[in-house]
Amino acid sequence: MSITINPISPQDALPLWKDSPHATVFTHPDVLSKLCQRVDWWAAHKGHRPLCAWPVCLPDGNTVGLPELTYYVGPIWSKMADNMPAHRWLSRSTQVYEGFIEIFLQEYGRVHASLPKGLLDVRAFDWWHYHQPDKPRFTIRPRYTACIHDLDKNDQATILADFRQLRRRELRKMEADGPPARSQDWQADDLILLYADVLGRQDIDIQAKNERLIHNLVALVQAGFGEVIAYQDPQDHHIIAACLLLYGHGQANMVLNVVENEWRSTGLPAWMITETIIQAKKQGMTCYDFNGANSPNRGDDKHSYGAHPVLFFEIQYP
Repeated sequence: MSITINPISPQDALPLWKDSPHATVFTHPDVLSKLCQRVDWWAAHKGHRPLCAWPVCLPDGNTVGLPELTYYVGPIWSKMADNMPAHRWLSRSTQVYEGFIEIFLQEYGRVHASLPKGLLDVRAFDWWHYHQPDKPRFTIRPRYTACIHDLDKNDQATILADFRQLRRRELRKMEADGPPARSQDWQADDLILLYADVLGRQDIDIQAKNERLIHNLVALVQAGFGEVIAYQDPQDHHIIAACLLLYGHGQANMVLNVVENEWRSTGLPAWMITETIIQAKKQGMTCYDFNGANSPNRGDDKHSYGAHPVLFFEIQYP
C-alpha cells in the first residue's frame, strides 16, 4: 500500500500531536499558530493510518522558515510508526521524507525544519540527490540543547546537588540576603523591556516582530500553556527579572530568561532559574529544557544547572 501525503487542518493534526513521542509544545497546533503568521499542516498516511505530520512554517506569511524563539518545529511521527521494526524503518522513513520533500519543493520552493529531540536519523535528507553531484544537497546542522531529565523521579535536593558549586553558592547567598519578591503584576511590556535590555547589551535592537511574538507568548501563558515567574525591585516594584516557560508533553521549555543588567551578578538569575525548575516539577513535568546550548558562554551557563547535552538537527534545502 502506497504512502499518501495531503494537507490537513490544525484540528486534524492535534490527535497526531497528542499521540506522537516527538511532539513538543512548539508543535502544538494552537501554540504554533500563535508563534507563526502562517502554518500549513501536512500528513503522510499509509491507508487510513497516520504515520507522520509536518507543520510548514511561513513566519512572515510568505517564506518558509522557523519562527523566532521556537525549537523542534518539524516532522512528528505517530507512536505506531515510531515503534515499527528496525528492518522497516529506513525504507519507510525514506519514502515518507522523500514524499514530503518533493511536495514542499513544488509548493514552497524550499525546506527548513528543526527535527525534534530523539529523531536522529537524517540519512533520507543526506541522501537527497546523492547520485546527482551537480545538484544541491541538504544542509544538515547538528544542534544541542541542555535538559534536566527525570524531574518526577528526583527530589529537590537531588536536583540541586547536580548544580555547579558556584550556582549552589549563589543560591545560599541569595537566600541569606533575602531574594526580591515575586511579582504577579507583570505585563507583556515588562518582558519586552527586559528583552530589549538583553539585546542592547549585544548591540542588537529589538524588532517589532519580536515584540508581537512576546505578546503572543504571554497570551499562550494566559491560555494555560505555561507560566511566567517574575521578580520585582524592592524599591519601586518594577520588574527586574522574568522567565517564561511553555509546557507540553511533559516538558518545560524555557523560552525567555531575562534579567535587568544591574541584577545579573547578584545571584538572582540562579535563584530564578532554580525556582522555574522546581515549579516545572510541581506542574508534573519530567524534563526541563533550556532551549538551546549552542554558544560557549550560554551553553556552559545552562549546563551549570546539571543539564545534560541533547543533540537535535536542523535541516535546510537548498
